[in-house]
Amino acid sequence: MQKISRTRMAGTAVFAVAMTMAACAAPTAPPAQIVVQTAVVTSVVEKVVNKEVNKEVVVTATPAPVKSTTDEKAAITVWIDDTRKPLVEAYKKKYPEKAALIKEEVVDRGTFPAKVLLFNNTGKGWPDVVFAEPNLVAQVADASRDFPLDLTDLVPAGIKDQFAPGALAPCTFAGKLLCLRNDIAQNMIWFNKPLFDQFKYKVPTTWAEYEQLGMDLAKDHPGYIIGAVDEATLVYVFLWGSRCPLGQARDATTIYINLNDPKCTRAITMVDNLIKVGALAKVGNFDPAVAKVAADNKIMMMIGPSWFGEYVFGGKPESTYYKKAEGQLDTAVPLKWDGEDKNYTGFWGGSAWSVSRHTVNPKLAVDFAIFASTGVEYHGTGPTYPAYAPAATEWRKTVKGNALYAQDPYPVMEKAAAVMDPLITSVRYDLTSPFKDLAVPAITKGQTVASVVPGLQKALVGLAEAQGYTVVTK
Repeated sequence: MQKISRTRMAGTAVFAVAMTMAACAAPTAPPAQIVVQTAVVTSVVEKVVNKEVNKEVVVTATPAPVKSTTDEKAAITVWIDDTRKPLVEAYKKKYPEKAALIKEEVVDRGTFPAKVLLFNNTGKGWPDVVFAEPNLVAQVADASRDFPLDLTDLVPAGIKDQFAPGALAPCTFAGKLLCLRNDIAQNMIWFNKPLFDQFKYKVPTTWAEYEQLGMDLAKDHPGYIIGAVDEATLVYVFLWGSRCPLGQARDATTIYINLNDPKCTRAITMVDNLIKVGALAKVGNFDPAVAKVAADNKIMMMIGPSWFGEYVFGGKPESTYYKKAEGQLDTAVPLKWDGEDKNYTGFWGGSAWSVSRHTVNPKLAVDFAIFASTGVEYHGTGPTYPAYAPAATEWRKTVKGNALYAQDPYPVMEKAAAVMDPLITSVRYDLTSPFKDLAVPAITKGQTVASVVPGLQKALVGLAEAQGYTVVTK
């Protein structure tokens, strides 16, 4: 049996590249007036001041009041990453009369929550539109930050209805739509078709079949793997794929966390069994050791997000797994657990666009956010699977002609997008950190994930309560 050791140096860099490909002071206005409801919004976009502030600030008890005055001629600041620069240019090209009002700036979105606290303290500096993951939107939606504008009544129903099923769930908090998804990263099966044909294996359709495949593979073809395990795959692939309640919202302030729930224990037991026989690598997908397994053509299959095909398997000289595109990669729909009414899947990545409730040009800000999340002009050839269905249909052309695939992968991607678990909601804390701190070291030492479940439960509850959640375990 081939043993894969944990080496993380290069893996971290590769992961950063893959995920990057996959996810301002406003003009001076008249004195503020406190209003009970946010003014009606339409659209806004401006430029963000990319300046790090390294000093302690005193967080006020409540955010600054929203200004009731709006100005449709005011410029807006838009926070983006490097990958989103072409999107901004696409907007300016389509609406040249608004181009001068869009002030974009590349910002490390990981600093978003901390900077909002600073802006609330100083009463200025908020960006108007921000590109960030829904979990970051969740962090700036708490009482101390209260940043996002409620888009529920500002985005037409005809547009919202065309997002992939479940795509807007991570953007919905206490019934309010606080962001629009840019892309989704639905998990699905990626498998090596020539290897399945050679070994005469059947592609699994259930998790029970997946586990049995791993057992058979370990016995008959040691050294081949059907996946890899680190904090990301534990949460996004295995536990979310099993509907495990790591932080399921019961209401706006109450979440359900219970790693002893059968929907958690079944997945943990399966993972431990497959690690024991060597069918799952004891390192993450981006570890150099797994890249070596790929180079040796010993990856039978992986369960991963929709961007894995283009940016991990690749089929190019610089790709992580496959250096050549030879029609060797095929796809299959997410797996089903026995007892569930259908198959459900998690996701791994996918960002969103939020609008500031402080913007003085809400019409432009909302208009930009809608374009940024739905514009076929950009998303039709963008880097990742669009959350907006009409754009996704156009995006199909991006992957259909890739010689890497045994057949067009889009139909499977579309089916996977339709079964993302609606119980997965965004929370104000990092779900993966306890698994990185406890589960990963245990796996490295040859211990089981099950052995650290009490510690994982305690850590997750502690993180949730620190963010003001009431935690229930039943």
